[in-house]
Order: sequence, then structure tokens, then C-alpha cells
Amino acid sequence: MTIKNEKIERMIDCTVMKPTDGGAEIKTSRVCAVVSECDFEGSCFEQTNLSGNHFASSDMSGDYFEEVNLSGASFEGCDLSGVELTDCRLDGMTVNGYDISELIGFYKNNHK
Repeated sequence: MTIKNEKIERMIDCTVMKPTDGGAEIKTSRVCAVVSECDFEGSCFEQTNLSGNHFASSDMSGDYFEEVNLSGASFEGCDLSGVELTDCRLDGMTVNGYDISELIGFYKNNHK
């Protein structure tokens, strides 16, 4: 499944159907939504604007994010195990209330 150049406004209790060769691909889209109880396991998000979105109780394990704007996005109660972020905007993004940009800054300053 590929979602390209779309504006998605609300996703609740959904499963993103995956092709047999891997997860769904969401590319060059603007998602402005409250996303709750959705299954995105193994999906790929590329050049997508997810800024300010709220994700709750969703499975995002194994997802790949490349050049995604996640600034101000919040993730609460989501499975984020194995998620890979490449060249993403993370300022103000929170996971279970923790500001990720602050955690990354702390890590970079203490692991040189």
C-alpha cells in the first residue's frame, strides 16, 4: 500500500494493510490527525509532514522514517521498538511526555 501526496485528517482504530513484501509506504503526504489504536508495523514514512500529530496506543514497531517532520508530534503508549529515524525534524517531539530533542542533546553531549 502506498499513500502519496495525500492529506489525511483522522485515523482511529485502523490497520494499514501491508503488501507481502513489507510494510505500507507513506510518502510526500501531510497527515494532520489524531492517530489512535492503529497498526503501522513495518511501515515506511518518507518526506511526510507529521508535525503536531498525536499518536496513541498504536503499533509502529519496525517503522522507518526518512526526512519526516515530527516536530511537535506526540507518541503516547505506542510500540516504537526498532523504529529508525533518518534526517527527521524532532524538535518538540515527545514520547510518553518526554521531549526527544532534549534526550538526544543530552546523549550527544555525554557520548562523544
